[in-house]
Amino acid sequence: MSDNATKTISAVFETREAADYAIEHLVQQHGLNRADIFAEPQGDQNTAGNRVSGGDANKGDMPSQPALQGGIKVSVDAAQDGADFVRTTFQEMGGQDITSR
Repeated sequence: MSDNATKTISAVFETREAADYAIEHLVQQHGLNRADIFAEPQGDQNTAGNRVSGGDANKGDMPSQPALQGGIKVSVDAAQDGADFVRTTFQEMGGQDITSR
């Protein structure tokens, strides 16, 4: 496998807000292409994470009932030589169950 082979690194975030921050950090601070980053529910059901945060929080002007059905899984397709900073970013941003394949 060459140094630039693609690896998929993923992590689970407790809230949609945390997942969004991790994605934006990878795009804005590290220059990753947004098309190489994927966000999806950790399980089979739609979810806003495991707890209310950010835009899902009730601001007092309207009721908020976000679907809290599990974490948000964020995956990144990155060159193998960039995989370490993706894992580090996921850790710094609160990612859990970090895996690479």
